[in-house]
Amino acid sequence: YQHRKLFGEVAVDIGYVSTKRLYEALTLLVKADLAGEPYKFIAQILVELGCMTEPQGLEILAVLHNSERVFT
Repeated sequence: YQHRKLFGEVAVDIGYVSTKRLYEALTLLVKADLAGEPYKFIAQILVELGCMTEPQGLEILAVLHNSERVFT
């Protein structure tokens, strides 16, 4: 079984987001969920925080859906 990377892992691997900023975004995601707010994808939160751009988010999604490119 090969671990399938998550959006945040790829964002950190590529260097678009620091681990600290990823954890900040994940914390906001959990707090919003606990408050009953509508769900947001981690990519949306990272863009709203100014950590990355929408095109960078789309690139990460392309990487996640491309089985030929694997980050180690």
